[in-house]
Amino acid sequence: KKEQNKVKMGKALVFLSFALLCSCSLSASPGLEVTISESILSKAWQAGVKVALPQLQSLSIPDTSGKTSTPVGSFDYTVSDVQISGFNIGSTSIQLQSGQGVELAASGLTLTVNLQFSFKEESWPHIKTGASATVTVKDGSATIVVLPTSTSDGHLQLSLTSRSVSLGDFEITVDGSMSWLYNFVESLFGGQSKGACESAIESAIDGQIPQLNTYLASLPTQYAIDMWQGSTVTVDYSVVNPPTITSSFMFLDALGGFSVNGQASSCPYKAPDMPQVASGNDVQVYVADYVENCFLYSLHEGGLLTTTIDDSMVPSSSPIHLNTTDLQGLEPNLYAAYPNMLVEIVVRSTAAPTVHNTVNTTQISAPIALDWYAVLENGTNAFAFTLESNAQMSIDVEVSINADGNIFVTGTLQESS
Repeated sequence: KKEQNKVKMGKALVFLSFALLCSCSLSASPGLEVTISESILSKAWQAGVKVALPQLQSLSIPDTSGKTSTPVGSFDYTVSDVQISGFNIGSTSIQLQSGQGVELAASGLTLTVNLQFSFKEESWPHIKTGASATVTVKDGSATIVVLPTSTSDGHLQLSLTSRSVSLGDFEITVDGSMSWLYNFVESLFGGQSKGACESAIESAIDGQIPQLNTYLASLPTQYAIDMWQGSTVTVDYSVVNPPTITSSFMFLDALGGFSVNGQASSCPYKAPDMPQVASGNDVQVYVADYVENCFLYSLHEGGLLTTTIDDSMVPSSSPIHLNTTDLQGLEPNLYAAYPNMLVEIVVRSTAAPTVHNTVNTTQISAPIALDWYAVLENGTNAFAFTLESNAQMSIDVEVSINADGNIFVTGTLQESS
């Protein structure tokens, strides 16, 4: 007999499902492996650029001074009030470097540089003059190489291994008609000032990495779920190993550990090695059987795999209710000992259930006991007997996400005993 049950899950159920995919021991062994494609990382890089751009719109360059020779004499000069503004990026790209890091590139950089000049003639009569200039950079590029690592408290962290900025072609507008001044500004910006602007942008990039790491460090690595019987399961999805980078994918190992009411159980199962095999999907999550098994083991050890069934749970239209009279055909001795009394059944696990996953199929084995009680006239329960069994189920499972981001789980019960 096949049964279909499609359930739209809310946020709490999503995290509960995630907990079922988590290991139960708080150790360095990962409980799950997330594979992220270069395409997804590229989209993340594009989003990061949009966030960083506002902080690059106004950069100040330190004042510089020096000496220069012109057709009208030698001058001491000072370049001041150098401001970079109008910073824009034409396009971005990303390249995964196997075992080395992630190369982030931006091209088509455009920006405006405003400068103030003051001149003083070296010889008598020491003429002083000043001018301003606007430099428009038409094309530039930046390359950053970052190495993702993990911290001791389970967060991702980025280490900047290299960065370079190159400003390309530029146009200059000088406030003044002296041709030698234009030539001077062009020469100066093509050398010293251009280098100072490139260094300022590189320093701004340097400053973005600590800010990003501060943000990553602020992200939660645990999530508490209110369970039944007033219990709480805390899921720990800390990063446990530095990410592994290939030429096309990044593999991220997360702990996926949890605790029940603040107590972590020692899982008897051994965590397997993660396969680091990409299926070709943009995002892939690999979960081994031991993850669910450890989760169920902890629930069993914590006494959470137990429930009580009484007659209030039976529909009023049912021809059979939980009382000794209706059940005497099944249990005549129970009726003989407790005639016409209500019955309660406590269902509990006698050992931790186990799960075995194949492609789209989950097989569950659950050793259970059913403790039968007769409800006496004074409201107390009298123990009658215990039935023990090993429940077996085989379920075809399909997980899908619709356009609104809602997660659906379709389960088809193929077999049970």
